[in-house]
Amino acid sequence: MTENYSGPWPSQVPTGTFPGMPQTGFQRPRTVTAAFWCLVASAVLPLILVPYQIQVFTDTFTAVMAEYTVQSRRPIPPGLLDQIMNIAVPSFWVGALLAAAVGVLMALGIRAGRNWVRILQTVFAALSLLSVLLGAVLILGLGTQMVGELARSFPVYIVSAATTTAYIVATVLEWLPPSNAYFSLAKAARGGYVR
Repeated sequence: MTENYSGPWPSQVPTGTFPGMPQTGFQRPRTVTAAFWCLVASAVLPLILVPYQIQVFTDTFTAVMAEYTVQSRRPIPPGLLDQIMNIAVPSFWVGALLAAAVGVLMALGIRAGRNWVRILQTVFAALSLLSVLLGAVLILGLGTQMVGELARSFPVYIVSAATTTAYIVATVLEWLPPSNAYFSLAKAARGGYVR
């Protein structure tokens, strides 16, 4: 009897279906795909700043220690700078990689149609936008001297602006009508209401 049956076998059909059931499915809209890639870019882009941040930290710490030796008239203990750098450099990389991993996981949640991830990401985007606005007000309020100081960390501001822009664009894309329909369908499919 089984020799005449040509399939599909239960292992060949998607979960939640049975042989003979019409396969309709739904496609991920381009807005969600674009939001996914914007979130991946915003998660990975800050990694290019890690070497720059390590260099700035090294230069600043060296200058502070040199000033300390002049003021205290005592030499820096041998090997102290190396010990600090042996702790700081891996810390910079681990922190940046963990932040990137969280960002990529959020992007994967958006791609899978998880509405709670979309809401959480929207809250983070609002906080990010608020931070940018407060920073702009602070720079304008402190005047040209502060702008000159900030110009020395120009790469940080360029990458931060690109990251924030990608994050906010992703948030806008996630709330467009095609994305809303996708998130609703994904929720219904997880509940077994869409086949």
